[in-house]
Formats: sequence, structure tokens, C-alpha cells
Amino acid sequence: MSTVETPAHSGESPRQSGRPLEGLVIIETSSFLTGPFASMMLSDLGAEVIKVEPPGGDGFRRFGHSRGGFGASWTNANRGKRSVTLDLKSEQGLARFKRLLEKADVLIENWRPRVATSLGLGQEVLTALNPRLVRLSITGFGDTGPLANAPAFDSLIQGRTGIVLAEGRNNGSPAVTPYNMVDKVTGIFGSQAIIAALYEREKTGLGAHVKLPMLDVMGYFNFPDMFQHRTFEGDTSGWKPPQSQVLETSDGHVVISPANGAQMSKTLSAVERPEWKDEFKQMTDPVLMAEEFFRRVGAVVKEKTTAFWLQRFLEMDVPAAPVFDLDQFLNDAQVINNQVHSLIESPVGMIRAARYPASFDGRLMTPRFGPPAIGEHDEQVEDFIAAAARSRP
Repeated sequence: MSTVETPAHSGESPRQSGRPLEGLVIIETSSFLTGPFASMMLSDLGAEVIKVEPPGGDGFRRFGHSRGGFGASWTNANRGKRSVTLDLKSEQGLARFKRLLEKADVLIENWRPRVATSLGLGQEVLTALNPRLVRLSITGFGDTGPLANAPAFDSLIQGRTGIVLAEGRNNGSPAVTPYNMVDKVTGIFGSQAIIAALYEREKTGLGAHVKLPMLDVMGYFNFPDMFQHRTFEGDTSGWKPPQSQVLETSDGHVVISPANGAQMSKTLSAVERPEWKDEFKQMTDPVLMAEEFFRRVGAVVKEKTTAFWLQRFLEMDVPAAPVFDLDQFLNDAQVINNQVHSLIESPVGMIRAARYPASFDGRLMTPRFGPPAIGEHDEQVEDFIAAAARSRP
């Protein structure tokens, strides 16, 4: 059952319903979070996503916190999809899979290199089967080189791309950033690459094989800030972690983010220490100045409550925010106003899901429906594909 799709501003556009990618058919065989997160975003945008699972279901289904055999992480990355079970190692299962690909626009897989070829699904086979097919292959390190066949998981990529060490410089010892950052960032880049390939197909009439190594994704993602000390050729200076912007109050914490001199001046006025401004102006090293700024301001902030400082910073136009827990975020007035999340039905009862963050002419891309049971659409998958084809312009 889908949630109601309500335009953010009535009368803003003649298109009051519908999603940008309606009519697009995606076949997804991937597990964990990279491929599933990419295809879930495309489903939110209107694509018909067919999740092909092995007999018994995707092994990630029961991972971690779960209810009734539905892992919460799997649920959050696989809602809005149809499930069909196929044994790709069997002649019958492989034949049906190829029939699905003949009618599809996109294939998303995160097999290790050479798995596709071993299944009889090499790129030459797929191109002959469907020349317009866009195939996204997500790997850890690419399909060549010394690590081509090495296992790749979120934490391992974090270790190789500088993230674990960077976290350690902030926290005192090397640390993995939680919540599968690499997997989700890779999924976002994957959906972007698919849309780019589909746009190119409009001009050429041909699909493409898009290869997306997680290692390359994080190299690209980390460069703007983490690699600023390696941007200029010959620069060998040590990386300096940014000063923590979390300040302790008498009963909790606040976050402040004065990004320029004017905002720093307002912060000093807010903590009633404007006389420090001239001292900070005399400091020539911006890193040392920031450290001293937050040290001094932090000592003052610690004397009063979080509520006091949030109100004070608001009055003085200092960029500040509370440190929320998950429930406080869900119930925040701005989050509710933006309709960030909603409840939808699932095989294990109502679940909370976040909508796609962008709106289109006022149309909100709310979650379409819940996650599928294993093989729930085995008998109907071709009907869903045909219906998607009929909805194309």
C-alpha cells in the first residue's frame, strides 16, 4: 500500500502526480547496501525494481536488528521493490533471468569480478541479449589489479581510504565511521551513474556497462576536504583534524558552526566575551586560532544549560543546533513540516520510512510501498514489467 503523494505547494505545477522515472524497469541482483540502496532511490523516483533473490532469499534479509525475519537495514534498503526468486546456477532460472533482462532498462549487480561470466552473463552476452541495457557493476576495487578479487566491505574501504585514521585523529584512536557510510555513498553514485547512462542512451540508442569500484568512489568523495593537504603538488604538510564544534553545556551539548569572522564575532558577543576578538585577530595560524576559540568559548558554554544557549545563540544569529537523539529528530518540528518520514505497510506491520529528499515541482517522492516477502512476485513479475512499459511516454 502506498502512502498518499501530496504536492508540497498546491497549484505549483500542472503535474500534480507521477514520478520522474515511471516506465523504467530495473533488475537488481545485489546484496548488502550498495546496489540495493541505489535501486531503492530509483524506485522512489518511480522505477519498477525487480529484486532477483536466490532460493531462500537474500542472505542480508535477516542481518542485524530484525522483526519477523525482516532485518531493519534490509527493509530500509529494499522497500518499493518486487521480489522474484531465481536460481541463476540452474538452466531454468538462468533462462528466465535472461527473459527479464530482455525487457529491462537497467541491471544492478555487485558480484565479484568474473562471477557474471561464470554464470554465462558476461557483457557480450548481455549486449547481444539487450543492446539498450544499462548495467551497473559495483565492485570493491575494480575488475583488474592486485585487489580485484579481494573481499570488500564498508569498513575495509574506510581503512584503505584514510577515513579510519582520520577518525582516530579526532577520537584518539583509529575508528571506523559507523552506519555503512561507504555503502550508502556508493549507492548514491551508482544511481547517479545510471541516470547519466540512461541520458546518454537517449542520444545513442545504446546501453552501457558502468563499472563502479567502492575504492574509487571514496577517493572521489573524500578529496574536497580530507585531501586538502595533498591538493597542491609538493605539499607534504600533515593533515590537521578540524576542531570539534560540539560544546558541553551544564546539562548536555550544543553544536555551533561560526563559519566566518562576523559569525565568530557574534559568538563572542553571545558568550559576553567581545574583548577576545582583538586577541584572535592577532593569531596568524588559523588552525591554532580555531582551537583556542573553541576552547575559550567552550569553557563559558559549560556554565549554563543547553536550552539557555540555544535561545541565546538564536537571538544573536549564531549558527547553532541541539544534539538530538533519534526520537528527537523524528519529532522535530522542521522534520515534520518537511514530511521527511511516514508510515507504510509491510509484511511485518507498519514501518517508518524516509522519502526521497528532493521534490519535483512540489511533488514529494514519498515511499511507494513496503519491502517484499521472499519471492512474493514470482508469478506476477512479467505483469509488473509490462505495466511499467505501458506507462512510458
